Amino acid sequence: MSCMSDPIQSISALLNRVAGQADIEESVEWYLRSYLIDYKRALLRKSSSQEIEFATGALMRFCVQNLDADAPVYRDCAEIAEQGVKLAAQLKAMER
Repeated sequence: MSCMSDPIQSISALLNRVAGQADIEESVEWYLRSYLIDYKRALLRKSSSQEIEFATGALMRFCVQNLDADAPVYRDCAEIAEQGVKLAAQLKAMER
């Protein structure tokens, strides 16, 4: 996933990868799907840098608490969060 710099595309790709396991209610993937969808909505709204920063924090807290840091899905989430932080920084610059 590292070749992508668009967080929306990256989220969609990760959602597709976890889709099979995400249908198992209360599985880690089921919760991850919810966090990713919420994060995608926050990025698409671009309403404020603060909203994106909050959503980034929520996504990463979930990942740190529930995913193996060496797993590809964790690395993908971290990369998506990094892309979101860059988007938030761009928004913050425009808010000034």
